[in-house]
Amino acid sequence: MNKFILAAAAMTALSAPAVAADLIIDDPVYYTDAGFDWSGFYAGLAAGYGSGTARSVGDVTGTTTDTPLNGGLVGVTLGGNVQYDSFVLGIEGDVLWSGMGGTTACTAVPAYDCNASVDWLGSLRGRAGVAMDNVLLFVTGGLAAAGGTGTITPTFPGTTSTFSDTFVGWTAGAGVEVAVTDSMTVKAEYSYSNLGSRTAPLGTLGTIQTFTVSPAVHAVKVGLNFHF
Repeated sequence: MNKFILAAAAMTALSAPAVAADLIIDDPVYYTDAGFDWSGFYAGLAAGYGSGTARSVGDVTGTTTDTPLNGGLVGVTLGGNVQYDSFVLGIEGDVLWSGMGGTTACTAVPAYDCNASVDWLGSLRGRAGVAMDNVLLFVTGGLAAAGGTGTITPTFPGTTSTFSDTFVGWTAGAGVEVAVTDSMTVKAEYSYSNLGSRTAPLGTLGTIQTFTVSPAVHAVKVGLNFHF
């Protein structure tokens, strides 16, 4: 009987560590990837192509001429973002040199050519988007400005046949931006800019009436941004 009791005690002592080990259950550890962080400031380069029209309307006769605008765009971008979960809010500005221009026969005097150009294009916009890790889908809108020039060739008698001014209006668009490294993103964007209107005084484009000039531009741009 004593041998039986000793054997049972020994078996109990040997099995106790194993039972204790079975009772210890480690909580599983989950590792999550927060994804690309869109918060912060950035600066970059942008290039693209723009097209549209510069409309001039005689303020007495109502005669309208639409001069086509087409050409390249290249410039710089500066902006900043804040991110809340998957939502990204930001502000962005750009200044672009513009090669947009065109010519057409003047409606009132078809023997003369009406020429128009957008010399530079800039904007200050808000951005709002949804981030899916390193991909950001966004909409954008805000203030737009441009330097524009209109001319008539050959020179119309009694006028300078040229008018230049700064146009201010609004712009809206949408695009996609993709992070290719922790500090570099590429983007593609479409925007429409209504650049308001300015009045060409007597003696510039006409002798008997002033002209209201109103440019509008569609632009497609790509960009390379460096985040810091």
